[in-house]
Amino acid sequence: MQNSSRPSWYKFLIPYYATQEVIVNIVPLYILFLRGNVLDVSYATALYSIVPIISSITAGRLADTYGKRKLIILLSVLLQFFGYIIMIFIKNILAITVSYTIFSLGFSFAIPVIGLLLTETLPKNQWGRGNSISFIYMVIGYIVGMIPTILMLLLEPFAYSLYIPIIFLMISALFALKFIKDPEITFERRSEVKNFNAFIHRILKLPVITLRAPTLNDFKLIRKAFNSTFSRDLPIIMVSATIFFFATNLFFTSYTPYLASNQIPYWMILVANTYILLINSVGIIQPIKRRAEGADVRYVVDMLFVRTIGALGASIAATYLFGISAFFSTFIIFTILGIAYTPIYIGISSLLYYNLPSTNQGATLGVYSSLTNLALFFGSILSGIISFYVGYSLTYFVAAIFFLIASIALEWHFKVLEREY
Repeated sequence: MQNSSRPSWYKFLIPYYATQEVIVNIVPLYILFLRGNVLDVSYATALYSIVPIISSITAGRLADTYGKRKLIILLSVLLQFFGYIIMIFIKNILAITVSYTIFSLGFSFAIPVIGLLLTETLPKNQWGRGNSISFIYMVIGYIVGMIPTILMLLLEPFAYSLYIPIIFLMISALFALKFIKDPEITFERRSEVKNFNAFIHRILKLPVITLRAPTLNDFKLIRKAFNSTFSRDLPIIMVSATIFFFATNLFFTSYTPYLASNQIPYWMILVANTYILLINSVGIIQPIKRRAEGADVRYVVDMLFVRTIGALGASIAATYLFGISAFFSTFIIFTILGIAYTPIYIGISSLLYYNLPSTNQGATLGVYSSLTNLALFFGSILSGIISFYVGYSLTYFVAAIFFLIASIALEWHFKVLEREY
């Protein structure tokens, strides 16, 4: 194990997450550039959101069985490259949707290994600090990816920006070869469930953490627990998390098409998207992070209510503001939404961790991962349908309602107004 809390493989996170952030932001614009609409964007986003459950199970089993961290990550980069090349050379919306799905499969394929590397390369007493530093590297990757993309969109035709991810993918491959070493002692994924810092490090990378594929009986056990007064905590946490992720994709899937419909230049849309990334990162500041990690239900409820206010503000803005006014109002909306995001994410993940059963943790996490992925999938689909057939204002209003429902579910069950956590 390395003694530093910044092992060399952290450097790989910068181009890796730069690639992901650029592609996640450029694909909706690419679809709109090819005269697609919000429905097309929603279908692509939905498929992107659903496949990580498949790759997480597959890559996780390979990591547990064979080790070979570097090989799995290189396969991940290769799969991303293959998917993205299809997108560039076959210029139609169906091809973009398929290639975006392949890219998602490749990107999420490495996540189980990235999660394990923390526990395999750092002493246990440094996992907490290592978790925070890895998050910072991830944010740096986002920014490093977005800055040249924004400049390219500002200065050159749109087509030139499509080549930026290729550069980052090549750097990712080089960094994987240079900085990722197969550890002498490898851990299985179950190690991530036995330590809070390892668990949070893993789940912040992607809201999918599977020890095995869930079965129908696993879902029945969760439903049975929900029906019991004495074991309802975990199902309520899972339901609230599912609603939260559903509302999140319901809101954000259509936001880029919304800004584009107001004739906002593509580079300005990416400026707004970069801004919310920075605001999301405020949640990693230690006082905020510590409170969220404390499984403070009241805090999560309050932040969900803040998220509700932000979505309602977007609904009002989409009704009354147009053109450049819609763009400037976005910064107020994104500030409200972004401040609440990471505390909710960490808070719900902490609640999940502290309420995991002592047995059948694989079953519980399999159900949780399936529910969150399905929520992201259907949130994107519904976002496109409402936005296309009714309007953006109603989309954001419905998202606000679901954020509020998640808040009410936690408050009703844990009675946070009557007792302290």
